[in-house]
Amino acid sequence: MKPVRVALLDDHAVVRQGLVSHLGGTPGIAIVGIYKNSRELMRDMPTVPADVLLLDFVLGRDELDGVSLIRALQVRFPACRILVLSTQNDSATVSLALRVGARGFIGKDEDLSGLAKAIRMVASGAIYLSAEASYKVADAIQQINEPPQLISDNALQLAVLSAREQEVIRCYLDGMTITEIAEKFNRSIKTISTQKATAFRKLGITSNNGLFKIMKTLE
Repeated sequence: MKPVRVALLDDHAVVRQGLVSHLGGTPGIAIVGIYKNSRELMRDMPTVPADVLLLDFVLGRDELDGVSLIRALQVRFPACRILVLSTQNDSATVSLALRVGARGFIGKDEDLSGLAKAIRMVASGAIYLSAEASYKVADAIQQINEPPQLISDNALQLAVLSAREQEVIRCYLDGMTITEIAEKFNRSIKTISTQKATAFRKLGITSNNGLFKIMKTLE
């Protein structure tokens, strides 16, 4: 059998090195690409295709948010299946990643002893969730074949959110903190907090729980 071709995309060198060290020499798995940003990946993967992409869900400030990146990768490389490896592994982030097209999710704080198994499962077309992720989002797999957007563009437009408010809400749903969003867009923490509060008011909600509750109702 041909080995599963695996590409890695993570903006932290220590993570990339750790993954290469962990997977190196694993029977049936061949690492064909190691990328520190999406630009490198988009440039090189057409000539060095991968069956599975290990993807960090939250990259640097100049990168697309996780949702937009997964969608872009699906359009550009439809045959490549995405396995998310992220520090942001709350139930909302896991569900969101799966619903926009990822085929598996593993938290970076988890034991990676099952990573090779996860790669093989995702490569075969199956869905992989670690035990911890499965516990957090027991209904996530049932939602995978539903329409991918949690908050649709139409819903956001109806709420009259500005482009920057939309960016903040999407990044927040990706699991990013206010500080991380501020760094990503090179804005002050105060500005991001204000934009989030304004978006909440336009969406008619007053808390983070309220935001997650409307994720389905605004489809």
